Amino acid sequence: MIRDALPKDAKQIAQVHVRSWQQAYADLMPADFLASLTTTLPQKEAYWARSIESQDADTLVAEVEGNVIGWLSLGPCRDADTPETTSGEVMAIYVLADYWGQGIGAQLWQAGFQRLVDQGFKRISLWVLAENQRAVRFYTRFGGTEDPGSRRTLVRGGVTLEEVRYVWTR
Repeated sequence: MIRDALPKDAKQIAQVHVRSWQQAYADLMPADFLASLTTTLPQKEAYWARSIESQDADTLVAEVEGNVIGWLSLGPCRDADTPETTSGEVMAIYVLADYWGQGIGAQLWQAGFQRLVDQGFKRISLWVLAENQRAVRFYTRFGGTEDPGSRRTLVRGGVTLEEVRYVWTR
């Protein structure tokens, strides 16, 4: 079931946040860095509690048998080079690896995308690690295209990574 996140979901969202990073980025980031993310659970739980309460962004969760197994966060685009009034952004989407390939990510994506469309956004974007081919295939399957010239770098766990922006235009 896909639904809006509630404050009581903060702990489970934080757990999925950390675990899904450890699973999705195992081949892209150092193992010791990913393992260390477990120590950030209290901070992530506090962040999610504040974020859900303040409604800074919309957060949707995928729930199976009462457990949060995935989440998606969305809102107006945060990029300085896009007009906030017409551009929405999927800030992140994560699903636990045990549920990959079962359509749950697709359900989350479709619900989040529709939410942005319903909010009137004409352009929707998302940043993805360029080397995360599983995610790139997922976004391409849903009609996303790489935004030319949008690449940027970031450092995680001492490793320099490249992100690319994918866009959908309505």
